[in-house]
Amino acid sequence: MIRLWTVLGLYLVNLPFADSLFVVGLTLPMLAIVTAGLWRLRSRGFQIGDIFWFCLFIYFVISPLQRIHGDQIGGAAAITAYAYEPAEYALAMMVVVLFTFPFLFVRMHSSEEKITADVRPGMPFILVVNVVAFILFAMSEGGFERLLLSRLQQEASPALGMLFLAMQSATACLVAAYFCQSRQRLVSAAMLLFVLGLLAVSRNPFNAPRFVLLAVWGPVFLAIAGGRVSATRFYGCSLLALTVLFPVLNVTTRSGMGALQDLPQISVIGNFFDIPSIDVFDMAVHSIRYMSMHDHVWGEKLAAVVLFFIPRSAWPGKPIVGGLDVGNDLFAAGMYGTPNLSFFLGCDFYMDFGFAGVALGGAVCAFLLGALIRFTRDSFFGVRVLQFFIAASLPILLRGPVGAVLPLFVCQVFVAKLLAVMLRPSVEPSGQAGVVAAWRA
Repeated sequence: MIRLWTVLGLYLVNLPFADSLFVVGLTLPMLAIVTAGLWRLRSRGFQIGDIFWFCLFIYFVISPLQRIHGDQIGGAAAITAYAYEPAEYALAMMVVVLFTFPFLFVRMHSSEEKITADVRPGMPFILVVNVVAFILFAMSEGGFERLLLSRLQQEASPALGMLFLAMQSATACLVAAYFCQSRQRLVSAAMLLFVLGLLAVSRNPFNAPRFVLLAVWGPVFLAIAGGRVSATRFYGCSLLALTVLFPVLNVTTRSGMGALQDLPQISVIGNFFDIPSIDVFDMAVHSIRYMSMHDHVWGEKLAAVVLFFIPRSAWPGKPIVGGLDVGNDLFAAGMYGTPNLSFFLGCDFYMDFGFAGVALGGAVCAFLLGALIRFTRDSFFGVRVLQFFIAASLPILLRGPVGAVLPLFVCQVFVAKLLAVMLRPSVEPSGQAGVVAAWRA
């Protein structure tokens, strides 16, 4: 019940500050979908569904309550100065509802089934791969000196860089999973501290975006806990992350160590009632305005998402994701300082094919998520490490733009799955087939 109490409590606390009854009514369909999704998660332990539905709740229920004021959207520090019609808000929410409804039929919680293929690789091999990946990632970033620069001073990581970072992240997770069950605590702890030290050099709060930090470090922390995180702890940590951690990282990841002097200005209470940097619904509303002046592009945005792995240098005419179209429109109007803004995947389908595309796209994506969860059931040392990557990347995949943030996630799953297949023993040791999944209720 902690799940329902958390979302309903947050909703009721924010409800008195809603701008109008229209805004309240606008959020009710998504509130119903989120509560239905959370109701299916009866386990006391943290599940993939927890982070999926909680992110949707923050993005499309709490955020509209907090950020819509009159005919404008943007919260207390509104940047977007466009005045929107009530119909545009309603159509934007319709896109979200149509796209997310099929996910109610996806199984997003772990079962009690036993692990039949538990991979237990040798640690020397994993450590060697981790060190090699760290060196290659540093080289791909331009050397160790450039690696330590602040995020704004760095260039975008190349595709190979994402692959090397995924190798380092995946092998660090395996070391963490080994530490969780090892009886040689001193040796396993030393190995864990070693790989965490290298990972801290590669991606830390002063040189990486928040979503990269979550995607890289989230699976490691889950592996250290063996996946046994209570739902109560998850929701408590999520609230702290939204009001304290992410606002801090928003400052440090952009300006580096020099931004530490600005941290005392962060208001935890203020952030609770106006969560910063949650502009996903804002962008959905503007995508409705944008498409009222443009024609549908019939698959162009879907192609940009699916073909994310093709570098633009090899295909100069490659389509761009919908987030850049809408972001460039807002940037040109002087309303944002960058065109690289969040963008919900359902809006890409809307720009391509309208509401029919949103409904079909939501069904296809729901099917793919269910298939991905089944595909990542492999375990290392009794821990389903691959599913940790899904959980850690869901916030940014839901926030979008998906085509811009898929590379690291896809590389992480690819590397972990490859290791599972390569290192899986041909004959399972006796008794090992009876190991129960560590990430369970």
